[in-house]
Amino acid sequence: MLLVDDEPDILDFLERALRRRYQVTRFSDPAAALAALEVRSFDVLITDHKMPGVTGLELLEAVARLHPDTVRVLISGFTDVPEIAQAVARSRIHNFVLKPVDSDQLVEAIDAATRRAAALDQVAK
Repeated sequence: MLLVDDEPDILDFLERALRRRYQVTRFSDPAAALAALEVRSFDVLITDHKMPGVTGLELLEAVARLHPDTVRVLISGFTDVPEIAQAVARSRIHNFVLKPVDSDQLVEAIDAATRRAAALDQVAK
């Protein structure tokens, strides 16, 4: 699982919430995360939306192109409906989680996204 957020406190929270269930790789620099995605795939990407340099939407689009089987989850404190709709349309995110994130809510969102991705994969076969 790849976690990307430019806020260290959020990254720490996400890692603590998920490391018992998942192997976690984390980046606070979205450009470094993008470079990692160009050479390696991850089962799940959880990214913040509003970040300097490379946005979460750009990361999601790269993952959709490079690793289409990666489950994509967007987290954001912003509720700009047109931007979220754009993220869904352009990068086919599997779930959206609004900040502040509750750890139980996050795990459920990832589980739901993973189930949805598996169901879509079965339909495609």
